[in-house]
Amino acid sequence: MATSLARQLAQIRAHSTNALDLKAQKKAHTKSLLFDASHAATQDFNSLFQICYEGWQELCGLDERFSSFSVNLFSEQSKQEDRTEMTATQNSDLDRVLEDFMGLVGGRLLLKPALKAVEWLVRRFSVLAILPEHRPVAFKFLQPYIQSSTSPPRHAIVHTAAHNQELFSLLNTHTMRVCRRGQQYPALLSFWSSTASEALSIMLDQSRFSRLELQKQNQEDLLRRIMPILAEGLAMPYAPDLRIGCYMIVIILGSKSNLSEELLATLMDMVVQRWDDVNHAGLICLAVLSRQNQTFKLPKKTFEALIALENLTDDLVLLKSNYQVEKVVLCLILGSLKRLGKAGDANRIRFVRVLLEADLMQLSFVAAALAPMLRLSEGTSPHGRPEDGFNTQSALADLILCLSESQAVGSVIRVALENMDYGKEQSGFKTLQSVNVSENELKPPKADIEMHDADDSSTTTHFETLVSRIPAQTAFEMSLLTNSHSYVFGSLLDAFEAASRSQKHMDEFLKLSVLRRSLALTEPFYVSFFIRIWCGHYPISVRVSAITTTTNLFGTEALTGDVQVLVPYILYALADPSPLVRRAAAKLVLILASSYSNVPAPSGNGFKLPVLGKGQIYGQGRESQEVVWLPWQAVVRLIQDWLVPHLEEFRLDADQLGRSIINGLNSSAERVEVQHESQGYSKSLRSLILACLCSHVVNTPIYAFKERLLPILTRVSKTGQVASVTLLTPMLAATISQGQEHLGRCCEKEHVDASQYVDRVMEIAKPSDNESINLLQSFVSKSNMTDDPLLLVAAFHRLHHVWTSLRPEVQVALGGSILGVAMSGNTSPEISVKQREAIGTLRAVTLSTDTLQSFIHDCPNLSETGFKTDVNRQRTASPSRTSGDNIRKIGFVLELVESSAAANNFPLLSSLFKVLADLQTYKQLSGIELHYLELLTMNSLRGILERSANLQIERNNIRVDVLVGFIRHSSDPQVQQTALLLVSVLAGIAPELILHDVMPIFTFMGSDIMKRTDDYSAYVVKQTMDSVIPRMMISLRKRHRDTMVGVSELLLSFAAAFEHIPRERRLTLFQSLMEMVGVDEFLFALLVLLHNKLPDNKRVLQFSIDLLNCYEVETQLLVGPIILHTEMSINRLSQDLLAVVLGGLPMGDFVSTLQNILDHADNETCFDALGVFELRLRDGKPTSAAGYEACLGFLPQLTSILEVSKDAPNRRLALMCINHIAERFGKKNVDSLIQATKTVVGAQCLGTTSEEVHVSSLLCLSTIVDILQDEFIPFVPRTLPRTLSNLNKKLEEGNCSKRLHNANFSFVGALLLHCPWVAAGPDLDQLLKVSHGSANAGLDGECVFERRSTLELIAKRIEPKECCASLERTWANAMAEGPQALKEQLLILQNLLGRLSKSAIGRQSEDFARLFLKAFDLRRIQFVPRTEDSYADDEVEEVEAAANAAAIILVTKINDTIFRPIFTRLVEWAASSSDEAKVPRQITIFNFCVQFFDHFKSIVTNYAGLILDDATEILKRPISVADGSRLLWVKVVQTLQHCFKHDQDGFWQSPTHFGPVSQVLLDQLGHAPEAPMAGEVITSITELAVAADSSTHHKTLNTAILSYTRSDSNAIRLSAVQCQRSLTTRLGEEWLALLPEMLPFISELQEDDDEIIEQETLSWIKNIEDILGESLIPMLQ
Repeated sequence: MATSLARQLAQIRAHSTNALDLKAQKKAHTKSLLFDASHAATQDFNSLFQICYEGWQELCGLDERFSSFSVNLFSEQSKQEDRTEMTATQNSDLDRVLEDFMGLVGGRLLLKPALKAVEWLVRRFSVLAILPEHRPVAFKFLQPYIQSSTSPPRHAIVHTAAHNQELFSLLNTHTMRVCRRGQQYPALLSFWSSTASEALSIMLDQSRFSRLELQKQNQEDLLRRIMPILAEGLAMPYAPDLRIGCYMIVIILGSKSNLSEELLATLMDMVVQRWDDVNHAGLICLAVLSRQNQTFKLPKKTFEALIALENLTDDLVLLKSNYQVEKVVLCLILGSLKRLGKAGDANRIRFVRVLLEADLMQLSFVAAALAPMLRLSEGTSPHGRPEDGFNTQSALADLILCLSESQAVGSVIRVALENMDYGKEQSGFKTLQSVNVSENELKPPKADIEMHDADDSSTTTHFETLVSRIPAQTAFEMSLLTNSHSYVFGSLLDAFEAASRSQKHMDEFLKLSVLRRSLALTEPFYVSFFIRIWCGHYPISVRVSAITTTTNLFGTEALTGDVQVLVPYILYALADPSPLVRRAAAKLVLILASSYSNVPAPSGNGFKLPVLGKGQIYGQGRESQEVVWLPWQAVVRLIQDWLVPHLEEFRLDADQLGRSIINGLNSSAERVEVQHESQGYSKSLRSLILACLCSHVVNTPIYAFKERLLPILTRVSKTGQVASVTLLTPMLAATISQGQEHLGRCCEKEHVDASQYVDRVMEIAKPSDNESINLLQSFVSKSNMTDDPLLLVAAFHRLHHVWTSLRPEVQVALGGSILGVAMSGNTSPEISVKQREAIGTLRAVTLSTDTLQSFIHDCPNLSETGFKTDVNRQRTASPSRTSGDNIRKIGFVLELVESSAAANNFPLLSSLFKVLADLQTYKQLSGIELHYLELLTMNSLRGILERSANLQIERNNIRVDVLVGFIRHSSDPQVQQTALLLVSVLAGIAPELILHDVMPIFTFMGSDIMKRTDDYSAYVVKQTMDSVIPRMMISLRKRHRDTMVGVSELLLSFAAAFEHIPRERRLTLFQSLMEMVGVDEFLFALLVLLHNKLPDNKRVLQFSIDLLNCYEVETQLLVGPIILHTEMSINRLSQDLLAVVLGGLPMGDFVSTLQNILDHADNETCFDALGVFELRLRDGKPTSAAGYEACLGFLPQLTSILEVSKDAPNRRLALMCINHIAERFGKKNVDSLIQATKTVVGAQCLGTTSEEVHVSSLLCLSTIVDILQDEFIPFVPRTLPRTLSNLNKKLEEGNCSKRLHNANFSFVGALLLHCPWVAAGPDLDQLLKVSHGSANAGLDGECVFERRSTLELIAKRIEPKECCASLERTWANAMAEGPQALKEQLLILQNLLGRLSKSAIGRQSEDFARLFLKAFDLRRIQFVPRTEDSYADDEVEEVEAAANAAAIILVTKINDTIFRPIFTRLVEWAASSSDEAKVPRQITIFNFCVQFFDHFKSIVTNYAGLILDDATEILKRPISVADGSRLLWVKVVQTLQHCFKHDQDGFWQSPTHFGPVSQVLLDQLGHAPEAPMAGEVITSITELAVAADSSTHHKTLNTAILSYTRSDSNAIRLSAVQCQRSLTTRLGEEWLALLPEMLPFISELQEDDDEIIEQETLSWIKNIEDILGESLIPMLQ
């Protein structure tokens, strides 16, 4: 059990900050984001702050909010802040600042500046202490990932958040805090929303697996924790991503938890609180939440937010496919109905209609929405009585009717009503079905008018006011269906609309005298008034009232006239979209049928009673006279036998009337469906009915009537001898003549869509009717039609529609007119519409061959445009405006031809070739190339020919010469390629037409198109070759011509293009060519042409080999002899090809074949054969035993060639073959190789005067030496002296070639490598002298490499003593040859020293000492005296550098005992020389000392004592440029500088050493004007002060230097100040201990007359102040 003391110590340890634990502090300092621990441990806070500060500054540039941290986290004071020394309150405040910064920087942690800034927080403020890993309870799960330095997987975080309430709470709190500060960023919000929603889902799923009470309690606890977060998140402004995350949580709550009505309402209000920018996601939330809504009510705030959305219905339709939105829609509808009776009812009803028409709900939800609507419409709703909701009821009733007739939701509405038992027999719908009720209730309210209840008195007053405005009588108006303006109709209409709401008022209205109701059956005024109303754009109730009033008239009055004028307009009403109107019209039909039946049948044909409105219905003019009236019997049959039997069908379906008319009036062959009602109608009766209806449509002023009946009548093609198009064409002409402006006014007045009406009128034109088509053709061709774009567009569309049904001759004529319009030169905006439509029509229709032929025929001839043929003006000619229009027309026609895919366009060939020839002539005359037109023509020709491959082509129709002209002379590659493709197509159809022009085509291909690298060019070449060449070969063979002559031109074209053909396609192209012309016959010809055409192209050789390798050996053997016996200027071709031919043979067979060739062939062939053999040997491919035996057995044949042949090239090839055989197979039969060696070293080879043979002999001998090694010794006396002698002679003569030089050194190198003992004494001296001559000959590159490689072998292989002696013997010769020879001599010495061991060098130290004495005496020999042959200064320095490098190697390998005497001897040797020799020798010695002391540093510091006396003596001498003492002075100072610099043993602290050298160096300051390098002296004095490291020595130096500051010489004073400044900078405070002595001198120097000295003094003062950290001014005062 722990003691009390132990517990206290544990508590102290837990709260300890390790203030005294240096190891812990160091470990904490190494925690870094950017640096590894080892690097971080070496950094201090100053350097680290600079790095991190730069990152923070960059962050400030990205976001100015970071600037606020300049006063705390990134201030200069932050470098001294230590959290371990702060109080708890201070640390808490700091934590808040750190959290604020971390929240702001979190979104930029992937940026380098952010990481730098956070690095400062980690290193200085231990920000890791506030990170998750230091909260063990919530973030304990992160520990394994922290230890392994890996990112925790997402599923681990989600799982922990779902099971750890603290972590879940921390995530939510942190996210809200960051968002509250406006520091949120997408990565944080995405992480939080996904983690929180998934964790919440897991928690809700887990709560389901418990008891109901426990499940409810768990969900309540969870909601208590999450609701505040949702409330804050959904209310937070400017954070749409946060709200989307909250929406995700709300959706999960609504899907997986049971929410109370109060909580649902709260959540809904929270969702719509701030959803302007994310309302789509909010709608999803509401859809999910509403599924738990059992009351079908929305909170007021939610309802108002929903209806305020602009595109609510569109959003709901979009969501319907994935979410259940029925309850939301139903709640909206019920909420809107509940709020009826207040201001804005019209808007609410319209809103309900939009929702229902969107078809968003299933049948049960629709029924639930309709029930309150029906109750409100009938006044049975508990919210009010019918009289209270008068206007609302009528609007709802009209809404239900409209919805039941809707195409989108009508069927659903009707089914819902039937399921609700609100059938037609119930009171609710009885009211709607009865036309005698107040139909005003069915009039839909206007959106901007609020309907108010009105009492009977106000209504009566309003009606009386309207009646008072009606004139007492009309101004001679017999009918209201005229084109003239009526002065009474407007006031009558207003009064009738008011009267239609009350039967009482209606009775008063009908009694008005102006209506002349008593004359209703004799004058058309009365019925024309009601006709105009029910055919107008008025409310349904008003139109129904008009029909009902007319019905009542005939129900109470007996017919006194024929009222057939009503029939067309009754047909119009029976086709009305409103079922109420159709129902009323049906009743009128029944009344008329009864009235007509009550009139006795006529005794014969004719009119029994006068026709109402005849000659008056459309006014007194032409319109009324042109109306066709039906006989009485026809009217009776039309009403009783046609309309009455099908009234029920007409009432139920508005389209049924049109189908009935079409089938009734069309002939039996043209009916859509055969019906019994028309079977009894004669042609004459049907013709009369059609004529009657068409006459009314043509002459009526009511455009709505025209628009509704025109589609029906135009579908009646012909009845007997009467066609509808004939009857309606006057209407088409009238519409065109009236113009668009008049038409627009009329249509707008009647609320008719003008464009739709015009389309209906244009449908009058039929392809079978020339008059209507000519009318449209004339209309679109008018040049003055500038204000009818609507009519123009409709006309062109109609022509497009009927085009395929037009007769061919009509198409040609119409096409020509449209083409003229399309190519019209007028560019005004109106005409441009016509042109655009014309162009579009021609592009859209299918043009026949005759039409295209006529287009091409009408195209002008460009070559006749008037261009002059003056050659000097051709290039500058430009087309005139006329020519430009012609080009435009031709281009458009060619585009039409190209786009035409008709298979029978074959007749266009001749015309298109003429166009192509015309384009070529135009180019020649004008110098202008119309590439686009040329391409169009060629593409059209190609398409026609490809579709007409089996047809016979007349030769006269094809112009191959024109195609060849374009191929050869066009500047457009695409034109050339298209022409080639066209030629290839012609070759497949009619090859005889192109064979005469083949060669120019392939000549062009070789010079142009084959050069291109694109794939399309390659495709063109392949197509042309595949199509043309095989047919050309067939033609040549049929005519028994010499195919070689014919094909050679073709092969020559390809050979000429060889260099330009892309490399990757070259081999494939020539393979294809050979396969087409015949490999066995023409491969050799191609190869010969290639090599003759390109003799110097190395790629030809490799290509020829690659091409031969593509074929079998039999083909190669067939081609090879032909090539060998072909007279050629390039023999290399024969060798390479023969190598390919014989390359596949085994080596044994190859050698046998070669022997046979050598025995029987001529000298040139033998040479080629030997070349092939040499190539085969050079390849180095593995060879069988029989193969190498054959090669070795072939050696005698080769030696025989060497002995017998007088041809140097043959001997050279033989030597090369021996060389390869020796290299590859020599060790297998040494005896054979020795026999061959005897010949090689003979007079015919090594002793020949032919340089090529001599070089080959040396190379061969080099290989033989590698093989024979010791066995070559007998041949050394015959080879080595001769080789060296010949090379020396050539070098002396100055005509030694590089190949000869390298071959000699290669042979000598081989000897040195394998038989080094043979080169000794005189031979070695001779070899060195030859190398000296070679170095002096100026040979470079490989010669230098070969020579130095041989010299390296001398150092490595020759015995050291002999090598050293030879170097000493030839030293004078090397010096005489020049510095390059001497450097290579020293290079041998370096290599020799590097090779030898320390003991070997020690034994020969005296020999090497003598050599170095010779080397160190070079300067004296060259410069005392200096002559013309003396080396230049830089050459001497280069040689001395090489000698010093060798000496350093020597010193490295010997000890002090051996080297100290040598060094002493060298120093004394130089010092004891004569006056002339002393200076150059001492320069060399001290030059070596510079390298010596710098290389060995402190190891050889005590050697300074051996040169100290000489150095001081030299520095005391006067300096003279002439004798070299100046350079000697520099070398001495540099030597002393290196001695001082590397002194680590206190050598220069000794007064005996310090005194002499300090005095002489200080004296140099007094010689500043004469001193060559004052800077070197100052540096040396500084280094001496550092090495002396004594206050006494420093005082001595300071006193002497200060004394020079008072010199009369400016240069001396300046040097003294510079020296003081250097000492101050280097020694710092150690030197400034002498500052009191300096101050008086500094004061004086500040007032020096020399500005440079004054400036230097100021710099010195600044250095002092920087070191002391205080100003020097008070001291100087």
